This record gives sequence, structure tokens and C-alpha cells, in this order.
Amino acid sequence: MLHLRQINLNSLRIVESAARLGNFTRAGEEQLITASAVSQRIKNLEDQLRFRIFHRRSNAVLLTAAGEAFVSHVREALDKILEAGLEVSYPEREKVLKISVLPTFATRWLLKRLPSFQDMHPDIHLHISTTYNAIDFTREDADLAIRYGQGSFGSLYEQLLLIEDLIPVCSPTLLHQKLSREKIREIRPEDLSQFRLLHSETCTLNWKSWLKFAGAPKVLNTAPSTTFDSCMLSFEAACQGLGFAVANRAYVADDIIAGKLVAPFDVQQPNKNGWHIVYPNHNIVPEKIQAFEDWITQQARHCAEEIGQLDQVGGELNGIRRPQLPDSEQKILPLRINSV
Repeated sequence: MLHLRQINLNSLRIVESAARLGNFTRAGEEQLITASAVSQRIKNLEDQLRFRIFHRRSNAVLLTAAGEAFVSHVREALDKILEAGLEVSYPEREKVLKISVLPTFATRWLLKRLPSFQDMHPDIHLHISTTYNAIDFTREDADLAIRYGQGSFGSLYEQLLLIEDLIPVCSPTLLHQKLSREKIREIRPEDLSQFRLLHSETCTLNWKSWLKFAGAPKVLNTAPSTTFDSCMLSFEAACQGLGFAVANRAYVADDIIAGKLVAPFDVQQPNKNGWHIVYPNHNIVPEKIQAFEDWITQQARHCAEEIGQLDQVGGELNGIRRPQLPDSEQKILPLRINSV
């Protein structure tokens, strides 16, 4: 009598592949073994079972009548094994929340706030990945994403978290090295030609957009510049005194409060873009997604309040008065930026 322990269970997967693909070579490619290994495994199984599973042809294989009945049972058994595994792992999978975020959003805004989420929801295991590309939820394994733009993310559910404007920032040390205190108190956008502009390949329009809005587009062609492959590096370079970076205030608010950066221009540029939480529509939103959305929405609200406090003290922040442009120069232009 044949016992289960005598059967190589991996051979059952090989038989199923060969039956489905009708070819030992393609079955071998799928199972990562050679065609001859497929043939030998199946022959050994046929010898054990004492019936032929396949008719061999030169370029293909066909199931025998007994083989068709056997493969039908094999597929049913393999499906049950998979189903059982999913049932066992389901509670664990439900505890994992997979999030796709923009790299700079993750490092400059999200990570420092995550401890409070984990304190509130210690049972949820976060799996965070970063990408500059919009995620395709039908092909990629993610529960939700944080994306930047004006909204309208197709058929996805979306919730606006923050809308922010661009500001040029630099280290206070650099500002005092380049300009006298009197000049600092009267600094204007045209004075940026005396500083190095720090650009990012992932935010190519930001400086052009802000300078045009501020009425100083020629600075882009006259000021020295350095380009980085990410916004994160340009912000860090600004902290180290290399030059001026242009940034969303949500990304640099903590550095301004800590005195690492100053924002000497009070030029408010309207912005229709913002950060959104997006995910596929659900009839009932999974608890782990709802928990994260509630938490991050609250964090975004606190961030907006902090930025509002920056505005209140910005006139004297770090000993620098930020001069406003005359109303006649506060031109309202469409804002086209890309922020990551």
C-alpha cells in the first residue's frame, strides 16, 4: 500500500504545472528546474502510482484519462492547502499596514510622528515603502499611499491632509556672512543672486515658480547653483550653509523653530497642491486603514497649527525681520510645482 510519506509532494506541483502548460520545458521554467528533471520526477511518480499520467509527444504532453482525474484531485488538494495557509495567516496579515509614501514626505514629516501612532496602535505592524511613482493598487501590494498633487486620483478614495506654500530657506550663519544686519532687515528676492541656489532633480520647477511669483525671475540665471538628486539633500545642504533651498514649509518648520534655518522672505504664494491620503474604495474601510487615516489627519491639523504659529512669530524669528513685498508686487500667479 502506498503511503503519503512515500510521495514527493513537490512532484504534485510539477505535475500540475506540466498539465496546465502542456510542456515539460515550460513546466521546468516555472518550477525553476530542467525539463529532464521534470520528466524524471513525473516518471518516478507514475511508477509509484502504477499508472501513466501523460502521453508523451515530441513537443508536448497530453493527460491520459487517469491523468485527468488525478490532476483534478491534485489541483483541489493544492487549493485546499493554500486556503488553509491563508486562513491561518489571515489574523497576522490583518495586523500589517502597508503604506507607500514619497521619500521626502517620509523623512521630513512622517517618521518623526510615527511613534505616537505606534503608541496608540501597538497591534498594527507598519510596512513603509518609498517611491516617486504613483502606486497601482491593482498590481502592487499596498493598503494606502500618501501622494502630492491637486487631487483627482482616479477612482481612489482621497482625503486632503495639507496644503502648503514654498519658501526659500538658508542657515542663519550664511545669511549673516553674506549680508549686513541692515541689509538683512531689508532683504528682497533680487538679493538671492548673491547666494547659491540649491536645486533638486525631483522638484525642478520650484525655484522657477517662486522667483517668478516674487518678481525676480532673472535670479535663476544669475545666481550660482548646485543640483542634488533629491529635495532631502538640498534641505540638508541649506542647513549646512551651502546656499538657499526652496521648500514646502511643512518640511522645514522644525528646522526653522530649532534655528537651523531661516525664512527671510514673507512672500505668500497660493498653492492648489497638497498631500493626500489615497486608497482603493471599500464598502467597509478596514480598521487598520481607518485608524491610520484618523491619526494622520489629526497630525496634519496639528502641523497646520504649528505653521500658523510660525507666521505669527515669523517677523522676528531668529532675529530677522521678514519684509513683505508691497501689495502691488504680490502678483497672484498659478503655482506649478512638484514636491516629493
